[in-house]
Amino acid sequence: MKGADPALKNIGKKNGLQLWRINKFLLEEVPTKDHGVFYTGDAYIALNQKYDGAWDVHYWLGKDATTDEMGVAAYKTVEIDGALGGLPAQHREIQDHESPLFISYFPDGIRYIAGGYECGYKHVEDLFANWRPKLYHCKGKRNIRCTEVECKKESLNLGDVFLLDLGRNIYVWMPPDSGRLERIKGMARAKNIAQFERQGASQVHILDTEWDVDQDFWGHFGGRQALKSVAKAKDDDENYWKRTSEQITLWKVSDASGEMKVTKVGQGAVKQSQLDSKDAFILDALNGGIFVWIGKDCTIDERQKHLPSWTQVTRVIESAESTQFTQWFADWADDKKKKTFEPLLFQVSDESGQLRVEEIANFTQEDLDGDDVMILDALNTIYVWVGASANTNEKREAENTAKKYLEQGKLPRHKKTQIETIFQGREPPSFKKFFPRWDDSLFKDDARSVENMRKLLFK
Repeated sequence: MKGADPALKNIGKKNGLQLWRINKFLLEEVPTKDHGVFYTGDAYIALNQKYDGAWDVHYWLGKDATTDEMGVAAYKTVEIDGALGGLPAQHREIQDHESPLFISYFPDGIRYIAGGYECGYKHVEDLFANWRPKLYHCKGKRNIRCTEVECKKESLNLGDVFLLDLGRNIYVWMPPDSGRLERIKGMARAKNIAQFERQGASQVHILDTEWDVDQDFWGHFGGRQALKSVAKAKDDDENYWKRTSEQITLWKVSDASGEMKVTKVGQGAVKQSQLDSKDAFILDALNGGIFVWIGKDCTIDERQKHLPSWTQVTRVIESAESTQFTQWFADWADDKKKKTFEPLLFQVSDESGQLRVEEIANFTQEDLDGDDVMILDALNTIYVWVGASANTNEKREAENTAKKYLEQGKLPRHKKTQIETIFQGREPPSFKKFFPRWDDSLFKDDARSVENMRKLLFK
């Protein structure tokens, strides 16, 4: 592609993830060891290739990124799209509002660092000179983000994991009310910082049984008496039951009258016939995302119609629609929609007495959490997987949870969709087939416990 960024020379030739940072209006590739670390003052582009000809390109905008960086990220995304023949699905990702698909690329979660990379980067040998202590809050049932917060006792709470980074020493603080997965991800993130980012120059300290007595940790918060003022667990994870299928909306973006207009053309059971090749359309699928459908004959102005800056958007081209887009239509003509339906996995939690559901993209067997109930949506069958350590209420309400999921679900499906409840360790082949690989030994001897994962990470 003439005039293209040199960084795009070999783009799209290998499966997996490529990540770039916007640096002085050019793309600078981020080394694998730094994947998952995002500076809030920067913008990034991620390209993931699942198989030949199937790409997702995301541009990520930090909350402190400049307007220029945001503009370059959007432009470079278009450049990548052009280099790959216009085939990739495009996604816009905003800090703290990333899609499950984007987060799935980073198995150890995402960590935000305040400021820009150029200001924050230092060589290991002078890294600890004038070190400023940092505190990271690791939050989320499945899609875990580690966000830098003020390094003071008021930032702590008893329901989440925190990383206290003192340079040569990193403390993983795991109070008793914190979740199993938050603990595992917090330990993994601390190990990555010490081993890869700092080439072994930092030591990791795990505070589980000693969470309330470790003198070195509490010394940075004014002593152990600070524990008295630490807040109880906070439950602000996203509630996926907020809105229902009747609220799915389809909007038309048109300048046929000489003036740009956005008009609602459908709500609830939207239909393929409501799309027009001469215009652009916005499909708001609520928790399923926002899609911009580009008609083959729509104008440049219609293609460039802006949405609010925080909106999470996927671009779709006419005749190249993905299953993620077509599944929201009640009558999509291409019968490949059902044949190629991609199963959806959700974690269901009732720890606080309020039902919470969180989607897991690119899921594997390791994502089945024995502490909770999981829903695997296979379109015509809803599997309710009950973890061995799920609480009594979650187990008792498992089938009702699935029924509620169906009632408030957004996908067009057969009226005779079945609900099948299965238990950890007794999974039938019909369930296992939806996972890339299955290892029966994974659920034996509490292999995914915090203690066992700690031994694996720090052996």
